[in-house]
Amino acid sequence: MSSLFKEFSDTYAEFKRQFPKHPLVEELRSRISRGKFPSDEWLRSRTKVMRDLMAPVWGRSQSTESQSPSDYSDVA
Repeated sequence: MSSLFKEFSDTYAEFKRQFPKHPLVEELRSRISRGKFPSDEWLRSRTKVMRDLMAPVWGRSQSTESQSPSDYSDVA
């Protein structure tokens, strides 16, 4: 469980650095500060949300634009 919490903590620190005024920062901080250790599912879901916000779909698609058309030959 500590590795999940470390992954969440590292992601949270990066998210907070990139988006210091995002409402999710306050929500996560208040949730953790209640003193109740979050479940694995909660840690996974919030880590995913932060990662998705830091690397939105339209930002990730730029890497696929650099591929040549032949790279898609097996896609039907």
